[in-house]
Amino acid sequence: MNTTPHRRSFVVLGGVGAIGRVAVRDLFESHKHNHILIADFDEKKAQAYAGSFRSGRVQAAFADARKPHDLAKLLSSSSVVVNCTQHDFNLHVMKAALIARIHYVDLGGLFHWTRRQLKLNHQFKDAGLTALLGMGCAPGITNVMARYASGGLRNLQSIKIRVGSIDCNAKPGAFYFPYSAQTVVEELTLAPWIFQEGKFRRIRPRTGWELVAFPAPVGEVWTVRTRHSEIATLPPSFRAKNLRHCDFKVSFDRHFVKELVRRLRSGWSVKQLAALPAPRAEPNDYEVARVIVTGRQDSNSERCMVTMDCCASANADWHASAGDVDTGRPLSVAAQMIATGTVAQRGVLPPESAVPAEDFFDEMKRRGLKFSLHHSSHLRIRPGEK
Repeated sequence: MNTTPHRRSFVVLGGVGAIGRVAVRDLFESHKHNHILIADFDEKKAQAYAGSFRSGRVQAAFADARKPHDLAKLLSSSSVVVNCTQHDFNLHVMKAALIARIHYVDLGGLFHWTRRQLKLNHQFKDAGLTALLGMGCAPGITNVMARYASGGLRNLQSIKIRVGSIDCNAKPGAFYFPYSAQTVVEELTLAPWIFQEGKFRRIRPRTGWELVAFPAPVGEVWTVRTRHSEIATLPPSFRAKNLRHCDFKVSFDRHFVKELVRRLRSGWSVKQLAALPAPRAEPNDYEVARVIVTGRQDSNSERCMVTMDCCASANADWHASAGDVDTGRPLSVAAQMIATGTVAQRGVLPPESAVPAEDFFDEMKRRGLKFSLHHSSHLRIRPGEK
């Protein structure tokens, strides 16, 4: 690995985006020795954001994720690159990380990119580097919860992931994107993948609507299947436990989905959709990420169900929504775990294979996220089981 003056030195690529800004802020406030380079295509905004910290620990630079060799020069004096760009840049950034010989963490690859990224495992392992794929909320927190919740089970029937949210400032009929317009469009228009009866299956977009009861204030919301990265990694990770089923659903307002489809069919581009104004009020929303694991402790025992929730709320001081908070902060925590050796495995890895659950949960609780665990029997969870 690259030897640098500061082991706690991080490049946040896409650092002026909604998630990047949270990752930068968390890195800055986590440890007085953390040094952060905000790297973004919009250098003017990056310089302005860096300047707002009034600290020599935060600097800014221009970066173009499409040019791995140029990007590698920028990365070479840091220990970890935190990739907050769109998933279609992931392979470029991973190539730059290999050239610069630094560790890597990202937000996920929406299934298909994740599969391509996993093929770089041997290159990262041979270089003595860690690349952690999908370390936001979902994927990320959900993957670590799946590992933890399944700790007392030897045979897994299913892992179901449900994410629900509520925006207390939302006006009825309002049309705006809760996060990246490109990601939302791809999630709702590309065919989702599920793992069913031990096999991967591709199904029709916008199907499988399910009313899910989350803790207050989210309450009952409709969820729908979308294409997501967890399905690419959890089934292989739990192959030894004979996992049979895995799927992902997230809450979307049905009016929003219908209106989005209508606009796309009438010729709206993703660029036009991304240019739509977002709410200007202070964020006032809540999000719950849930993992439901069912299985047996052995072939003769009764079936158990373990449900684990992670609850997040908006951070008004940071002007960050609940989704920004529970996505950006895990990125920062994971990057610091890699830099300090808490995550020591090498290669291209999903969160469920590399992140120590109890340490990770402790860090997230310190940041205000809340976790709860419920099970249907006297199942004994073995904390930290790898």
